[in-house]
Amino acid sequence: MSAQLFFFAIDVATAFAAVVLGLRVMTQRPLLPAAQIMAMIAFNAVCDVTLGRSDYSFWVPGPLQVHVTGALAVVFNLARNSTPFLFAAFSFVVFADQRRFPRWLYALLAVQLFLEEPVHLLIAPSAPYAQLVTQAAPALLQTFFVAVALYWIAADWRADLIETRRRTRFLISIAIGVDLIFSGLVPRVLIDPDTVANYYTHVALTFSHLVLLLFVLFQLMDSGIDTYLDPLRSPVPQPPPANPDTAALARLAALMEQEHLYRRPGLTLAALAEKAALPEYRLRRLIHEQLGFANFNAFLHAWRIREACEQFRDPTQRRTPILTIALSVGYQSVNTFNRGFRDVMGTTPSAWRGDEAAPLPPRPEVGTPKTA
Repeated sequence: MSAQLFFFAIDVATAFAAVVLGLRVMTQRPLLPAAQIMAMIAFNAVCDVTLGRSDYSFWVPGPLQVHVTGALAVVFNLARNSTPFLFAAFSFVVFADQRRFPRWLYALLAVQLFLEEPVHLLIAPSAPYAQLVTQAAPALLQTFFVAVALYWIAADWRADLIETRRRTRFLISIAIGVDLIFSGLVPRVLIDPDTVANYYTHVALTFSHLVLLLFVLFQLMDSGIDTYLDPLRSPVPQPPPANPDTAALARLAALMEQEHLYRRPGLTLAALAEKAALPEYRLRRLIHEQLGFANFNAFLHAWRIREACEQFRDPTQRRTPILTIALSVGYQSVNTFNRGFRDVMGTTPSAWRGDEAAPLPPRPEVGTPKTA
């Protein structure tokens, strides 16, 4: 019984940590997409804990059992099994600033959720292929969602210019991804669901969720929500550099102001470092510490949005479509342009274009380091 009380305490602590995380991000940044997705993931964690205690009630003493039935059980099951997809969406919002979210992932989510619940009405549990359709197939789809998320993380995490934050965000995301893969495959595919080993596996996975939730909470409390969830707009207070790298700044200024390198679609930090004849780590430090940008994409947005606004103010381009202007300054889609414009200007391109009194954004100062 003492072990069961310990397992119960893990469930309660996990649910409590998830509630605190969800409330924290939604009370501080309710309109931030990454915060909204994180809140949904936190809600799903509560559903997972509650429904797990019901699913494994055979192995739990009567006083510690929780029974979830009917429509509520269906809702909780769909919620907890949508977490890998939400993790992919979260990774896209935080890391993949230059891309458009693939709509076909929604179709795969619909297939997965159909296999989680409605398909049970069509296939008898005793059917020879029931386990494959109702457990293995949705678990593999969940694993695919996590794999897509890990790809986005690995492809774009270098855009973060703050060394410690970049490492922390990367490691946290990888840890969550691996945890979700194990949560989907191990109890549903690799271990017989009717054995006590499956129950102990569930307990171990719940404990891993608790550790991750507490670590994420600690990071958000220590550095703030914007630092991790909205790096394009988070402030980066830095003292003036004691020894500004004026030569490197001059090369960077020439590339941006004269060659307009920011207009190149898909420009990466590595490509800019090659053009500037600088090691990537040195350019990252230069843009962050001497120019005050926390994220390479924020650096690009500053240049691109400034030129887009200049074109909006040009009387000869009053009839030029917004998409044409967006493409001319380096964006690959109007959605990415709209998102970057809102991040920099706080409004949409069409609204800003229609307000002739709106001031132009300041031109990024690259030739000289920022001052306090």
